[in-house]
Amino acid sequence: MTSRDQTLALLLIGVLTLTVGAIGGYLFVYEPLAAKRAAEAELRDELAKLEKEDQAQALAAKKLATARARSLPADVNLSKNEYRVALTRLLEAAGAPTGFTVNEKLMDNSARQVPEIAKGKPIYTRIAYEVKIKKADMWVVKDFLRGYYELGLLHQITHFSIKKEEDAAKGAPKRNDLSVELTTEAVIVDGAENRRTLLPVPNAFAAVGGGLLYQAMTHSTEAGRGVSPRTLVPVLATKPRDYSLIVLKDPFNGPLVPPPTFKLSPIKDVKVVQDDKPTTVKIVATGEGAVGAKATAVVSGGVFPEGALKVDPKTLAVEIPKTSASEGTATVTVFATSVEGKTDKTSFKVTVSEKQPDPIKPTVEKPDVSGAIILTMVSIWSDGTASAAIRDAASRQRYEIEIEGKKVTVSKFYYIKDKKKADSDPNTDGLLTISDDNSSTKRTFKLIGVDSDGLILQDQKPAPAKPKGGGFGFPGKGGPRQGPAAPLAALAGNMTNGVTLAPGKVYRWKVGDSLALLKEIADDDAKKLLKQAADNGPMFEVVAK
Repeated sequence: MTSRDQTLALLLIGVLTLTVGAIGGYLFVYEPLAAKRAAEAELRDELAKLEKEDQAQALAAKKLATARARSLPADVNLSKNEYRVALTRLLEAAGAPTGFTVNEKLMDNSARQVPEIAKGKPIYTRIAYEVKIKKADMWVVKDFLRGYYELGLLHQITHFSIKKEEDAAKGAPKRNDLSVELTTEAVIVDGAENRRTLLPVPNAFAAVGGGLLYQAMTHSTEAGRGVSPRTLVPVLATKPRDYSLIVLKDPFNGPLVPPPTFKLSPIKDVKVVQDDKPTTVKIVATGEGAVGAKATAVVSGGVFPEGALKVDPKTLAVEIPKTSASEGTATVTVFATSVEGKTDKTSFKVTVSEKQPDPIKPTVEKPDVSGAIILTMVSIWSDGTASAAIRDAASRQRYEIEIEGKKVTVSKFYYIKDKKKADSDPNTDGLLTISDDNSSTKRTFKLIGVDSDGLILQDQKPAPAKPKGGGFGFPGKGGPRQGPAAPLAALAGNMTNGVTLAPGKVYRWKVGDSLALLKEIADDDAKKLLKQAADNGPMFEVVAK
């Protein structure tokens, strides 16, 4: 074999070796790596898909939770009734004329109309009402629609019609000649809250009023109607959008006449007396932007110090403070700004005169009404708390007591017609003060015990002598009145947040009895009760009956 043949043979062997190596590298190295990379890419795509599905499910779950919160309650009958009440209140708040109707409309909730989660299980249940208003104006329409869309429920208007009445009287055009008809539909989402109120009760009620208030709100349809709506998803345009243009550009009766210019009404001069109580002077703003206007007041003349005048931002009333000056005249200038930024001012004078001696008033004996003050209720709850209620039929007052551990809160209310209003801030020192301006009945007690039969009270002030008869309109039922009490100060304990009072006799007030029928507890039993109250608070089983 020649050297040339040897060279060619070596070259051939090298080519064959490289070829075999390339084929082997492709088959045993490149292809497995490529397959692994493809599998890795496939896994990444699958993982990304799963993460996307997970995010979509989380978003759907959040939307479902929001929908269930905005849904009507699960109870269909309760939802129908409360939704009708809500629509009625919206119409009344919008100023709809009397005679409007809110009637239920039957809805088809079959599978043909409502999608199903499973066979025979619809995603939601629809309820509908038809609303008709006669002799309405565009203000009613505008105010109702705003209140409707701020209600925060899953509902929508599916039919809306406004017509001008053809039989309107001739002459000057009337704007309250519109007939409005609409159909509103609301839904009960599957899995909605089984609450007793149309709207969810915010947790803030528990933070402000405690668990009892929250429970009362959530379990009472009437109390829940006072809940302010909470719009979870905005459905109206932003606040700068002026919806009053619906009225100002009334398409049925033509544009409204431009409102009068913003101005302040003149204020009459005021006379005050030296060292008399503060005087309130009302500011009256009229014209465009008067509702929501802001005002300030400055004084000159030296009778009142600079900056002494205050203006209530809600009522626009100027408070003229008490002054020790015996005479003098000051000038008060009021500056007001409308919600559109227009300004106006007015002024008035304040004249101070020297205080004259009070005339001697004849003494009028006030009646004793202890026979009309009844302990109406004592309730002990399973969570270790208790409550009690006292009704003063003579003065239309009510006392409510809440007990939680050693904390005793006493609230006093009075009634104007049928509206209940707080008389003052609640007392948290465990003191029950029964009094009013029209009677001689004035008693102060410390609550030291409670059970299902009544309250155990320690007198903090001797009762006045009882007049002849049985009290205010209750002859013969008052019984003997307790006289001045012997002190038991060393045994009372400190249950009043550091307030030390002079204690007296201990009494039992039985449920159903009047204040005049308090039963005195013997000193030995009273000492035991006071000791128990000092150690454990008023929540214990009373042994002295």
